[in-house]
Amino acid sequence: MARAIIAGSGSLPGLLHAAGPALIVGLEGVPRDLPGTLDIVARFERLGALFSDLRAAGVEELCFAGGMARPALDPTAFDPETVALMPRLLPVLSQGDDALLRAVIGVFEEQGFAVRGAHEIRPDLVVSAGPIVGTPEPRDLADAARGSALLEALGPLDVGQACVVCAGQVLGIEALYGTDVLLSQVREARTLRQPVVNGVLVKRAKPGQDLRVDMPVIGPDTVDAAVDADLSGICLQAGRVMILDRDETVRRADAAGLVLWAET
Repeated sequence: MARAIIAGSGSLPGLLHAAGPALIVGLEGVPRDLPGTLDIVARFERLGALFSDLRAAGVEELCFAGGMARPALDPTAFDPETVALMPRLLPVLSQGDDALLRAVIGVFEEQGFAVRGAHEIRPDLVVSAGPIVGTPEPRDLADAARGSALLEALGPLDVGQACVVCAGQVLGIEALYGTDVLLSQVREARTLRQPVVNGVLVKRAKPGQDLRVDMPVIGPDTVDAAVDADLSGICLQAGRVMILDRDETVRRADAAGLVLWAET
């Protein structure tokens, strides 16, 4: 079964490509870190052309991987298939990521393509419950529990996959701009609160989230950003979060004294 990776930014597309043969699809206007020549170049406005190119290449299975921002669409470039889909897609563009991505998955499935998650292709990237680096202090466990409860409560609102809690106080919640921006905001405002050190980044999937397109991830840069924000730990959801470049992520966390663990 021929597979295509619809590649966005970050290292995940490359990690998936290393797992076995796959065509690489690049979307115009979407940054891509995977080196090499694209097999297919596509536009959001020309979904019909993308469907045809995938079929011509014998693709039956797709995987969306990497960061992708919401597109600024040019209606004058729509092909007929995209025009027909717009009444369905436009309403979800103003909703949360999970609603939008579910709609996108549905479109590709209706075209006969099987959509697989990155975690299905690379299950070795998914974290298991338990300590990864160091042992969390009681304060870290308490902050992680508070953050997990918050994200669970926000799940129906389709807001974000992460938050930062310190001494029981919520310092930030991930929104549209992602975890990097969340940690940057915490770093910039850190001196406004006491204590100015410690605290935990909690990263979890939204309740009921379709993990085939937007499974939460962390990597070495996440560790660096958490250290810059003077946090003491990162707590991940076991079985529902991936670590990219695990060896380097662990090395940086260990070198910085940052605790890293996963729990259900």
